[in-house]
Amino acid sequence: MAIAAGISDRHLRGAEGLADKPLHLAQRVRITMNAVWASSRAGQLLASCLVNLLTRQVGLVSEIEILIPPVTTVIRLANGDFTDGPLEQSLVRIAAWAVNDRVKVYASRAPAMDADITITVGDSASAGKGITLFAAGNGWKAWVGAPEHAPKGIAPDKSNPLGPFLAAALVAGEVFKRGRGLVRGRFLTANGYSLWTGQQSTGWDDLQDGPALTGGQLKPLHIIGAGAVGNGLAYILAYAELADAYAAIIDDDAYDTTSLNRCLLAGHGDVGDPKVEAIETSLKKHDVGIYGFEGTISRYLTAPRTGLRSDLARQASDLAFDLVVSCVDRGGSRQDIQGLAPSSLFGGSTLRLVARSDFYPDRPGAACLSCFNPPEQDGEKLRALEKKLRELSEAQRSVLLREQGIDPAAIEAYLASPKCGTLGEAALLDLATRSPGEFSVGFVSLGAAILLASKLFRQVLFGSPTDGGDVTVLNFLNGGLQNSFLGADDHCHWGCQERRRRISVPCDVCA
Repeated sequence: MAIAAGISDRHLRGAEGLADKPLHLAQRVRITMNAVWASSRAGQLLASCLVNLLTRQVGLVSEIEILIPPVTTVIRLANGDFTDGPLEQSLVRIAAWAVNDRVKVYASRAPAMDADITITVGDSASAGKGITLFAAGNGWKAWVGAPEHAPKGIAPDKSNPLGPFLAAALVAGEVFKRGRGLVRGRFLTANGYSLWTGQQSTGWDDLQDGPALTGGQLKPLHIIGAGAVGNGLAYILAYAELADAYAAIIDDDAYDTTSLNRCLLAGHGDVGDPKVEAIETSLKKHDVGIYGFEGTISRYLTAPRTGLRSDLARQASDLAFDLVVSCVDRGGSRQDIQGLAPSSLFGGSTLRLVARSDFYPDRPGAACLSCFNPPEQDGEKLRALEKKLRELSEAQRSVLLREQGIDPAAIEAYLASPKCGTLGEAALLDLATRSPGEFSVGFVSLGAAILLASKLFRQVLFGSPTDGGDVTVLNFLNGGLQNSFLGADDHCHWGCQERRRRISVPCDVCA
């Protein structure tokens, strides 16, 4: 059961707005769809994403009952596998792949349990025992709330994954909030969203939809960071049906069991493997161009990059980056990405139950990625840890280091003769800079990826930054969606405003 504890570790931690102790540790969830929604691409995207999210709420969700008409699967699963068999069985397979059936998922022809929460997709259902939630997503639009307020007659006629995925993330958030308990915020009762305009409404028809993604030509891009938000962005690219999409994704980390609660392209069999590998495997099966690089951005710049598409390889060789997306969570890494000075830079991030996406325009007064993201003082952390270890006996050090999965011999060799570039120094630096396990959960990470992808598609595919701001924030505690602008940091480590002033003023020769 160690893997189950690992999966639930992050989302059972404390977070602002949530009760200190979970209220319900074994919620039973039923998902229902009518034949029209179940046989549509939009309906299957919503249902598969919802099952993917809920199975990862180990410790809060115990079982999921799929109650849908017999229809044929028309989409690949998140890991890229495809079967043209019954949709209900495809949904059952998600739990086995994602969390090794730690959450039980099964199909029924009639209700087989007393559900704590019933989620009806696209079509209102009569309320039974427990809580009933309505969810619909189509095109760039999503709606989640109580069935009595639900819009009627929504036709699932679009192939865009953004609306269905947002609806899945929102309703998964409602299940989560009921399991954890709220001390601040609210449950959603009638919340509609347009990812095309950033608009919110209690209705559906007054939400504006956007253009189709199918057949779009997306410029090749670099994605830095293959963790939860990077996984989510790749998840969206897998289903966007773009005519041309190619990404180089860069990350030097591997999955651990806690990753499974939020990395939606990774299953339990990927634990211990590099994060880029699961993304590569999935996107290749979805026929999306992908190149995974296991390493840091610094290593990427000097490595052979065998197999990388020539246009992105030239960008790296010439240090002339075009489209870059930041999905990293450390200030030092963000400094490195801003140092690439890409022509277009987007970012996605999370903080507790808040999802955020940013566009960093190259204009005076606007923030860059370096702003408000100072590099970590890794050297000071290393020296502090070294001092602490020297104060312990060798036996005490051995116990401490083994608990952290580090070979004591390498550290002892370093402490006896400190040298740069040794295995001991690298192990010590890794331990000193490990971030404490902070609260995180899959639907928030996917929410950040959805906001990020929406902003990216609007601006790069359609030249239409219609959300009214460079920064978009979705707060899952209360369902609020806000757009704003971010001013530059006067103490920006990269000096973005001075750089822009120098570039904007022509030299004597140019003038």
